[in-house]
Amino acid sequence: MRRDSGKVWSKLAFCLGLPYLFILIPTEWLEAHPAPCLYRFLFRRRCPACGMTRAISAAAHGRFRRALEHNKLVVIVLPLGILAWLQTLSAIYRDLREL
Repeated sequence: MRRDSGKVWSKLAFCLGLPYLFILIPTEWLEAHPAPCLYRFLFRRRCPACGMTRAISAAAHGRFRRALEHNKLVVIVLPLGILAWLQTLSAIYRDLREL
């Protein structure tokens, strides 16, 4: 195997494991802790992305109404995120075929 094969396998493991973080970490736990938002810290205002992690977590748990309550932009960000995730998996698959 080539030296790059470890890197490709690491990317695959990370990419496949990422969705499980949103499933394994309960939304209630995220809601109980303050979000580390630099924008909010500096300007004392909510940024357009505030609540997005909670919204994606809620959507991953099937709570779509709650996801919309956290951030309405989840209807745009989540599908785009899924598309980017699938494109990344496709690129990793191509890299694996070249090994």
